Amino acid sequence: MTEPVIIVIEGRETIEATMVTGNQVLIGQTVLETLDLRVDCKNQRQVPNPAHPDYPVLRV
Repeated sequence: MTEPVIIVIEGRETIEATMVTGNQVLIGQTVLETLDLRVDCKNQRQVPNPAHPDYPVLRV
């Protein structure tokens, strides 16, 4: 585990603790939820939630 790091994807930013286990970066579900991103499997990318295209909205 690391200290919290800043993660920026598609212009959206969050701070999370990370686990370093190798050279490959894996983005987990909690990061995607915090940034309000959806996975576009066909094009292999993350895209902003169409309901909130300008900024992330997290509902608990």
